[in-house]
Amino acid sequence: MLEPTRITLAREHAGLSIIALARLLALAPETIADYELHGAPQALAAELASATGFLPGFFSLAPASAIEARRIFYRTPRRLGGVQKSSAAALARCGVELYSLITGCFTLPDTQVPDYTGLDAHQAADRLRLDWNLGCGPIPDLLYVLESHGVRVLSGPVTLSFWEDGQGFIFLSPGDEAGSRYRLAHELAHLLLHSALEEGEGCAAEHEADVFAASLLLPELSLQLRVGASLRLGQLLDLQTMFGVPAAVILGRTREAQLIDEQGYCRLMQELALEPPGPVVRATSRVFSIVFPALRVENHLGTTRIAHRLGLNAQLLHELTFGQAFVLLAGGGSNARTHLHAVR
Repeated sequence: MLEPTRITLAREHAGLSIIALARLLALAPETIADYELHGAPQALAAELASATGFLPGFFSLAPASAIEARRIFYRTPRRLGGVQKSSAAALARCGVELYSLITGCFTLPDTQVPDYTGLDAHQAADRLRLDWNLGCGPIPDLLYVLESHGVRVLSGPVTLSFWEDGQGFIFLSPGDEAGSRYRLAHELAHLLLHSALEEGEGCAAEHEADVFAASLLLPELSLQLRVGASLRLGQLLDLQTMFGVPAAVILGRTREAQLIDEQGYCRLMQELALEPPGPVVRATSRVFSIVFPALRVENHLGTTRIAHRLGLNAQLLHELTFGQAFVLLAGGGSNARTHLHAVR
């Protein structure tokens, strides 16, 4: 029999209701509901795979369910419907399983993110710069900083974060470079500040994460040295390049620090609205840049073989890994274990 939890996981990732999946398979909804409780006949694996976008082998893997929605922080949660959240939660489980495969072959650092519960956002940002020796200037590569402290960063259509088995996970959606860095800092705030969040505190947590992200990426002292009351659009865009933070966030931070007045803020926001959006830039994981070539060479695990082990199609694996698994070739099997410390 096929694993029932895998049927639910695949259906939710595909954004299908029980009724919609039943229509695709020409079955009664009650039959699908029963399959998700007790399992489906092995002969149905190919049809389920075709309907949901997974490989047939996915439905014979060990039991697994989507990450619980209450444990996930979604970026802009109010803009996401229930189907999108369920799909993202199912993808999150796939990302956890990918990292389980990786850590079965390599030794990666455990997540070393301090617990700042109880600190306000500004205090937490200042404290993290001290604890992680980040100085008081721009942070060159925030994704690398996160990975070097054991945060598992993957890509997906929705930005989100959560803790799983003591490890911090962040999924980053596509966007321009400055926006991606800001979203990473926002999700880091959730890992630092909100591990003990009570139900109903989500809106306050989102605001607090925004304050943390701006404070972490734009230290007030650095801004004071570079921003005057006569700030112009060209200077603002230069600051965006220097700090790697959206210009609108820089403007908000300078207003908060009383480095520009309300009139100057409004003028620059109007000018900024006329600027074309920046290009979408694909982020790059240093973990994946090391791990995937090593898996191919030392463990004979290329993209196709990894995808088959996880029951994922190659395109989904590609989307989970910032596209860095796309160019690998399939290889043979091996049980060799390698210790990897280069990501620290």
